[in-house]
Amino acid sequence: MALLKGVSPLRAVLRHALPNAVGPIANAISLSLSYLFGGVIIIETIFSYPGLASQLVDAVSNRDLPVVQLCVMLFAACYLVLLLAADILTIAFNPKWRSA
Repeated sequence: MALLKGVSPLRAVLRHALPNAVGPIANAISLSLSYLFGGVIIIETIFSYPGLASQLVDAVSNRDLPVVQLCVMLFAACYLVLLLAADILTIAFNPKWRSA
């Protein structure tokens, strides 16, 4: 409709399509990154990379409960931060969600 009214195609995409597309894209990216956080445990274990996930695996095998709790809380916090950032981007770019 905007193109029929004489608006340039770039402006039509930036003004009408982009705000509606940012929300699903941000959610898909945040979920993909959260899957990467889950997969890092497997990758670090298989390839013997030093990191937080290998520390978690060693703590589980040694029954070191405080270290296990810390690692799990850090992974959960990263997951929540990713989802919060996706929600904030969705609200910031979509005018329908800003007023609610």
